[in-house]
Order: sequence, then C-alpha cells, then structure tokens
Amino acid sequence: MIYLFLILAAGFALEVNAQSFSDSLFSPESHYKINFTEGDSAETEISNVTVSALPFALYSEIFGWAVGGFIGVQGLSQKNMSLYAGGLISTNGTKYGFIQFREFYLPFYPRIYIAPDLLGGYFGVINIYKDPPASAPDNNPEFRSGSNESDKNDYIQVSGYDQWYEIKFRYLLPIGHGKDEVYFSPKFANGILVSGEMGGTDWSPLVSGRTFIDIKPFYRKRVAFATNGIEFALTRENTDFYVNPTRGSLQRFAFRRDFGWFDTMAPWSVVETDLRWYLPLDEYFSDKKSLPKVLALNFWTINTLTWDSYDITGTDPNGHEIRQYHRPPSYTGAYLGGRFRLRAFYEGRFNDRAAIYYGAEYRQIIDWNPFNYCSVTRGLNVHWLQLAVFGELGRVAPEWNVSTLHTDMKWSTGAGIRVFMNNLLLRMDAALSREGLYIQMFVDHAF
Repeated sequence: MIYLFLILAAGFALEVNAQSFSDSLFSPESHYKINFTEGDSAETEISNVTVSALPFALYSEIFGWAVGGFIGVQGLSQKNMSLYAGGLISTNGTKYGFIQFREFYLPFYPRIYIAPDLLGGYFGVINIYKDPPASAPDNNPEFRSGSNESDKNDYIQVSGYDQWYEIKFRYLLPIGHGKDEVYFSPKFANGILVSGEMGGTDWSPLVSGRTFIDIKPFYRKRVAFATNGIEFALTRENTDFYVNPTRGSLQRFAFRRDFGWFDTMAPWSVVETDLRWYLPLDEYFSDKKSLPKVLALNFWTINTLTWDSYDITGTDPNGHEIRQYHRPPSYTGAYLGGRFRLRAFYEGRFNDRAAIYYGAEYRQIIDWNPFNYCSVTRGLNVHWLQLAVFGELGRVAPEWNVSTLHTDMKWSTGAGIRVFMNNLLLRMDAALSREGLYIQMFVDHAF
C-alpha cells in the first residue's frame, strides 16, 4: 500500500529558450510582461519559454499500477503564465488526463485573471461512499454511508467516465499589493523566493496581499452523479508566493450553487470558509538566510444550506414518498478524505451536511538534491526537495453544530516529500489513521 514514484531512466526534459526559435514557432510580441502602475503605461519585455517533461510510474489502491507523463510550460504568452498537462493509464483500466492554466490575465485589462481547469477520463473501479440518490437517508442518518460513524467497507463500487470542467474568472481589487501592480515578477535563487513577493508583509488587506473576487462556473459528472453551477468567492492571498508560501496568510469565503440545470442530480447550495496561516520559523528561531522552515496551519469548514430540502419524485410500491434531496454528490460539498483533508482516508470517505477540519504541517527545504547527480535528472530542473510532517483533525456531521463537529473527530498524521520544479510543486504523502496507512500523490500543497 505504497506509492512508487520513479523517474524513468528513459525520461526526458526540455528547457527551451523562446528567443532561440521564436522566428519559427512564436512571434516576439507574444512574450512579454506588464508592470502596470497608476499613471504609467504598460511596458513590454520579451521573456523565455520553459518546457519540462516528466514520465512517471506509481502505485495506489485506487487504480493499481500506473504509468504516465507530465508536461509543464511556463512563459508561453506571459512571463508568469503556466500551462500544465498530464495523463496516466493504470492496470485496472483507468485512463485520466488534465490541462491546467495559472496566472493568465487579459492583456487588454490585466486585473482580470482567467484560470481554466479541464480534467477527464475513465475510472476502472472507484469506491463511492454515498447512499443511492432516491433512497431515504434520514431513517438512520448516523450510520448511512459516508457519515462520521459509517463503516469503512460501506460503499458502492462503480466504473465509468469522469468529466470535470472549471473556469475561474478573478478580478484583482486595487488594494494591498494589487493597488499599484497587477502583474508580479518574483525573483528566485535556486527555486527560493528572494524578492518580488505578492504579499505577507502586513496583516491589513489595504496594505498587503492580493484580494480577488472570484466567479467560477463548474461542471462535473462522475459516472451517473452529475452537478454543475457557479461558485462565488472572496479570496485574499496574503502570502509571499502562492505556490510555496513561507509567510503570510490566506482567507477565502465562498458560496457555491447548483441551480439544477442540464443533467444535474439536484439543486443545492453550500457556504465555505478556508483560513490558512504560514509562519516562517527559520526567521523566528534561526538565521534568516537559512533554508525556509515553515509551520502551515489550516482551518476549514462548510455547510450545506439546502440539506433538508427535497423534491417528491414519486412513490415506492408501499406507497411511501420517493424524495430527491437537494444535496451535492459525495465528491463535492462537505467531504473529508483524499488529497487535501484527512489524507489517511479514501477520497470522499466521509461526507455529510457539514464538515470541519484542522490541519498543521511543518515544512523544511533540505540542502540535498539527488536530481543533480546525473545529467538525465539534472535536465528536469528540480530546484529543491522539501520534507514535511503533518497532523489533521476533522469531522462531518448531519448539522452544523460546534459541539457535534468537535465530538468523535477523525485524525490523520503522516509525513511527505515535496519536489519543486519550474514553478510546480509535486507532493507525495504517507498518512496513518485508525483505518490504516494511505498514500496520496498530487500537485501543490494540501493547504
């Protein structure tokens, strides 16, 4: 029950300078940065394109052995813009791929950022901790599938296609670091930020950080469980660098609504709060010039506003009403388990009306990089490795109640490795709970 993450000997990596072949592939005008200040005109500067490719092999309980590949492109049309694409094929028949954009803004109005995420494929076999949609789950809500008291083996297995499409539109408010600058040029030394921070200098949103108004239409259909709608959020990113924060904080308040359009299961609404803090322990207790040592803290909670609402879709043979509750699928809404929260549990292991989560993680970049020892792996442009240890507490409940959510909480603890390459962080965690050892592998920090 472990992941084996291997850099294949036949692996390849490319670092491409756009200027060396811009005449044949790109026009020089497509590579620029904009430093926009009040009263100043936009300034254009040619930048470089960096392309990295990484084949991999891994194992997990979800899809068995798998092989795949990953490609990252940075600076394609804008200096900080990143495009990531990847896919895998596994022994249980899973075929999955994704395309993701980051830090892309409208050239004619750079306060508006656009971030599309496209994911999809076919799952050979997955576990879903959810009662059938047409059942009457309130007969015994404490022990229904996915509840806090539910059994680990109380799930249904399904196979089928998974489609997940999101596009986030972000408006950068003219306050804090976003007041005079809408495009940032962080400077790095071997992958560590040395200047050009995006926040983390003051607690006040009027002085520090980037504050966004986010609107995100979404659509997802996993096998027969479909949902779509729009998420509205206010997000303050008060960190020095959003990919690998070493100081500052993040506050996010969101409202998500499925309006019942198209092939959705049922309309639903949730409210969500996500608070994060990053404490630079290397500055507090050691030399400020030492490698970053960070204590990251996370508080998250969510509540389904429409949980008790329902539509009557008919009657069963005994004359009882068949109710279609206005509740989100188990893979969205109030759920715990998986890549981000309670990492020692299966994805969506716990799901209910409400949830709460506390996480703490110590992260330390180490002064050792095995990727620098041979020419093949040096080409991957891996800047550093980071070790992490973490502890988590969480609980789902049939109501948002402080006392209930802090009773019989589930726990998870573990350690992991992070790899930073070309503005991307790859993460592998091993986590332990009462239900056993579990391994998660993904991109980005859990929080």
